[in-house]
Order: sequence, then C-alpha cells, then structure tokens
Amino acid sequence: MGNAEHPLNGDVNWLLNRAWLGFGERKTAALEAVGINIKEHFVMVALMTTPMAQLELSALVKIDKSVITATVDSLEVKGLVVRVPDPRDRRVRRPTLTPRGRQVCLRASAATEKVERELLGLLDPAQRDVFLEVLRFYAFDEFVDAPEFTRRLRK
Repeated sequence: MGNAEHPLNGDVNWLLNRAWLGFGERKTAALEAVGINIKEHFVMVALMTTPMAQLELSALVKIDKSVITATVDSLEVKGLVVRVPDPRDRRVRRPTLTPRGRQVCLRASAATEKVERELLGLLDPAQRDVFLEVLRFYAFDEFVDAPEFTRRLRK
C-alpha cells in the first residue's frame, strides 16, 4: 500500500512515532557498538558541559528522576560516571564523567551524528532545514514543559 492510500497517512502523531522509532532503532544499534544506550548517551552529553545534581540533570534531559537514578547507576557501574559530593551541599551528589566516560561519549556522539547525517541526508537541504527547525520549535517552545516520557512508561 502506498503512502497516499495508507489510512494513517494524515495522522501526525502516527507519522512522528514511525520516524521516532526509525531514528531510535538506528541510533540504538550505533550506541550498542559503543556499549551504551540512548538514555545513557543523553545523560553523558548533558554532563559533557558540567557536572550537575541528578534533579537538574533529570529536568534538563526530560527523563524522570527515578529513571535518571537507574541510568546514572548503570553509567557508574560501567566506570563512565562518578558521583562527587556537591561542595555547597554534602547531601547532594553530582554525576561527573570520568576521563573514560568523556572518551566514550565522544565516540557515541560521533556514531549517532553519522546515523543522523545519513538519515537527514535522505532529504534535500531545504527539507532538512525546515524539518529540524520544526522539531526544535516543538521541543524547545511549544512542548518545553511537556512531561518526561519515561514517567508514562513506568505505569
């Protein structure tokens, strides 16, 4: 069945979901080769700039705080992150990338950027620019306060 005849060809949520699943499947494969998963990569990229408290990290990457804890635990077991005491509040721990964690993050980012270049390369440059502009509008403007997707997955 061609896309014009498909009963869901006008359903934006279904179309976005198919694109999300496709990008996710390819990025997952690229990240598995490096030894991490997508959530771990999101966390590591955020930590490349500066260590931050887990609650700040959860808010920044839009992953529920219980999932952030499990994700940081996994990264810690792999030797990619350490939790250091916050100098202002000893009760707070700040996940920090280890030197090895920084190297893995750089390799993972290169792998996912390659996947994205390949997938976005299927569009002509004008389509690609509009596609990314629209995604950024929804992610950073219209749905900036949308709930973390991982909260729904636990129910």
